[in-house]
Amino acid sequence: MRKVFVLGIDALSPVLVERWAQAGHLPHFRRVLEEGQFGPLRSTGEFSSPQAWPAFLTGCNPGQHGIFSFVQHVPYTYGVENVTSRNIRVPTILQLLSEAQARVACLNVPCTFPMAPLNGVGISDWLCPSLASPGATWPPELAADLQRRYREYPFHVDLKRYARAGHYGRAIRNCLEGIRVKAEVGRELYAQGPWDLFILAFVETDAAQHYFWHFSDPAHPLYASADRTRWGEPILEVYKALDAVLGEYLEILDDDTILIIMSDHGGAIYNRGQVYMPGLLRHLGLLTKKRGGAGALRPLRARAVGLAESLHGFLPKRLKMRLYNHKLTGRLIERFFARSFTADNDWANTRAYCYYWETAPWVNLAGREPQGVVQPGDEYEEVRQTIIDALQSATDETTGEPAIERVFRREEVYSGPCLEYMPDLGIWWNRKIPLYGPLRVESVPGVITEQAMDVRALHGGHDPLGTVATWGNENLPAGSLRDAKIEDLAPTILALLDQPIPAHLDGRSLAAHPSASLASPEPSVPVPTSAETPYTEQEEEIVTERLRNLGYM
Repeated sequence: MRKVFVLGIDALSPVLVERWAQAGHLPHFRRVLEEGQFGPLRSTGEFSSPQAWPAFLTGCNPGQHGIFSFVQHVPYTYGVENVTSRNIRVPTILQLLSEAQARVACLNVPCTFPMAPLNGVGISDWLCPSLASPGATWPPELAADLQRRYREYPFHVDLKRYARAGHYGRAIRNCLEGIRVKAEVGRELYAQGPWDLFILAFVETDAAQHYFWHFSDPAHPLYASADRTRWGEPILEVYKALDAVLGEYLEILDDDTILIIMSDHGGAIYNRGQVYMPGLLRHLGLLTKKRGGAGALRPLRARAVGLAESLHGFLPKRLKMRLYNHKLTGRLIERFFARSFTADNDWANTRAYCYYWETAPWVNLAGREPQGVVQPGDEYEEVRQTIIDALQSATDETTGEPAIERVFRREEVYSGPCLEYMPDLGIWWNRKIPLYGPLRVESVPGVITEQAMDVRALHGGHDPLGTVATWGNENLPAGSLRDAKIEDLAPTILALLDQPIPAHLDGRSLAAHPSASLASPEPSVPVPTSAETPYTEQEEEIVTERLRNLGYM
């Protein structure tokens, strides 16, 4: 009976895997490259984790599965909400296989909190506040067992505060410890098999690349810094730890099990494009702020950011750690930088706007937004085209490089009943260089300065091409991974397990023996409202803090 083991590694870069495998640093990845298939895996429209992991689990694009961001727009309001597994609008392969009585395990996959009942076991992701939270695991008693054994399960990588303070040794150790614990628990649960589908995911790679990309990318302006000389390559250390995990499973997987290695997206230089989007909308006359009140504080906030950045470079490491770790000052620092950008919008004179981190623009559309002023039809398209033209002509004043790689209308990339959760435009900023700004738009005089955002410690971003590899006694047909996209993995897994593939899936099976499709079923997941949150007020603050640590707020 054929089985599937999925090793999910968040942000695993095919470029780094191939480089370090060929150099001998990753012997087990090298074995997979030589004996199996390996290639790039195209991510979703904005190649972000909250879009891509549900696409992996459902085989559907975000326009169907319903998640755009970890903190996303609430339709018909100006508000946002933290998403959970309840926001996924279509069945996952975990549900489909459980209903078919297949035995499944899903450990640490983003966007699975709260964990739904399974025919097997599950540990939810870093959106879970703690093991004490309902829905942390399935069955629930698994959480109690983990609590007895571990003081704290490493749902979240506590990295940002140490990296920001230059305490890289502690940050690296936290990543490696998270991998160790998750691998240990994974081994024990795998031994309770057999499993039809076993998914073991790690997110430590993504966190490490956000803060240490400049240690591994020769194209990064800070590549030759003194920090790199002292600390080496932290990302490589994380990849080595995961290579060891891979090696353990290469030895124990039986001949009937096919291994799939996948990532939700890849890695690249953090380009800083988000910090210019609010200013660009104001520069174009599309975003207007109120006079007085919160708007009057913006110049003060910008000066404070500059002062904070200067102090950050001079304060002793020990003092910086105390400030970041202190409950009061740490929270004040985060909230100062991460406050909503919509609080002081003058909606009557605003035609387009954006949020704090996911700065893709929304049109203030009449009939959709509470105080919408742009009429549907020609006026709506005119606003979108104005933004597109400006972005396509924008250049970095410092380097002369183009600011944009691609800009698209949402319906060009997404499709389905959940388009209302997607911004009106999507943006791929230039991923080859950091944008130092200010930005200049060809058609409008003046320059665009950056908005206050706490991005000082970020050096790595995302790339639309993640990693996919397969290995096993019964491998997929040669060349089947060519042009693979993340939505293809769910139907591929269903086909390998001889399960029918629902007709509503956007992906295609990469296997040689796809099963017959069924008529598209009605979604078995109830459509939630923003009031259906699994968090208490205290848990909401915990998750929000984690989102800030990864730069989402």
